[in-house]
Amino acid sequence: MPTTILTPAENRFLQLSQRALKLPDLTRLMPLLRDHPTIKDTSDFLPRSARQALLDQRVDWLVAGSDAWKLLAESPYVINPSNQRTDWRHCALCHKPVRYEYHVVLRQDGHKIVVGSECVKKFMSDEMQYLMTITTEDNIHAVAQYDDLTAHYPQVPEIMWDQEALPNLPKQQHQRHRWVQKGTRSTVTGYLKYRSTVVPDNQLSPYLTAYSDLQTADRQATAALVEQQQQRKRQAQQVAEHDEQAAWAAADAAQTATEKQLRASADYQAYLTAVGALIVQRLSLTAFKAQLAKLTMPRSLQKLINSYQLGVMATEFAQRGEITAVRLQIVPRYLVADLNRVSRHLAAQRQRDWDDEVFNVAVGFDLTPAQRQKAVVLLQNSWEGRQVPASVYADLMTLKERLAQGQALPQWPAAVTRAFQQRLDRQPQAGWVPARKNHVTPQQLRQLVESKTDFEQVTAQFHRLYALPQAEADVTLSALAHYYLTVQDQQEKRTAATQRLVEQLLEK
Repeated sequence: MPTTILTPAENRFLQLSQRALKLPDLTRLMPLLRDHPTIKDTSDFLPRSARQALLDQRVDWLVAGSDAWKLLAESPYVINPSNQRTDWRHCALCHKPVRYEYHVVLRQDGHKIVVGSECVKKFMSDEMQYLMTITTEDNIHAVAQYDDLTAHYPQVPEIMWDQEALPNLPKQQHQRHRWVQKGTRSTVTGYLKYRSTVVPDNQLSPYLTAYSDLQTADRQATAALVEQQQQRKRQAQQVAEHDEQAAWAAADAAQTATEKQLRASADYQAYLTAVGALIVQRLSLTAFKAQLAKLTMPRSLQKLINSYQLGVMATEFAQRGEITAVRLQIVPRYLVADLNRVSRHLAAQRQRDWDDEVFNVAVGFDLTPAQRQKAVVLLQNSWEGRQVPASVYADLMTLKERLAQGQALPQWPAAVTRAFQQRLDRQPQAGWVPARKNHVTPQQLRQLVESKTDFEQVTAQFHRLYALPQAEADVTLSALAHYYLTVQDQQEKRTAATQRLVEQLLEK
């Protein structure tokens, strides 16, 4: 018998809540949810990825949605005076007529809906159900009083409802935590059951003071736990590095002369780099194989590996960020290790380039709004960009002005914030400069020369945009100078004369 994955009421609840949640996976499913009120595991319109997302995240989405709503303070509860069902309003979720109306509002933008008592119990948070009971049975003004109380003491909802608060509180403090929760709940309940315009400051004070002490203890315990985890991670990394070095040493000792010659060859290195460049794009398997077919595999590798095996490795890298190819026992281990090393290096470079571009699009370059919007779209379309919430890209459009006003960075994922802050810390005291990249391609160098008429400008722009190792920078600038002069000679039709003179100067 088919199993219902999403009921019509749950569907409508997610659609109404989505504007506040802004969850990328849920946003992508919105067109499907709007077209199909009921979704079953056998629905022929349901793509496999959408089915898996619903199975994996449906409960989390409903829980997140329940916290996005609150009872409307000025009119939380209304009884329809009519005895005729045809005169009753309909619940926004189950669409049934309801005589006992609960008016709820989306915290983010104030959007109001009417919900019946059963749907409040089914979809709304414990906090709302608590207020619903008091509002219905004791005090119609309880929601307004609760809003006033939490405006004065924003930690009260955390004490009463957040089961994940203080996750690392030491065990010896648990009894005190329960005392704080029980006392806070009793005080708030007593305050809400009767009409009052005075917040119970004195009654709450001992519990709030104790909770502040508990928060301090939790932060200290969390910091100690993080340090322990980092210490274990460092130790594990040292062991892994030691094991890796030992493995490389053993592999080197066991290598035949043919293997060493193969791994040192330019064809081998070039092919691995080309395959690694495809792997780090995280293409679909079909697209990866189509691009792979365009590469010419060296004859020396044709008996060692094939497109199927490379496809398995590409899929593994897309899922885990590394290649072990445990399933592919017949593939030489050195080849797997080399491709893993190349792919991880290229992936790290891609991530650094993306982080550089995020910074430069936001503040490093002087861009018009239209130019910045176009650059933001390009960032968002890359694989690295698709791992980041959409809100980050909206923030990039106005971040430069906000930073100029002394505002802090927005609440971004930790990795994005850390990368951006590192580049921000390297900014000079006056003005904004781009984040300099640590590598450069021939195409980028060609654009650099073609956009400037004076080589001093080319050099200045190169140093402004790139920070290469000194030896590499020297070679690159020398090549740029050669290229610049060659182009000038071609344009002035003096290439042959210049070449003759250079040959004369080089004669000993």
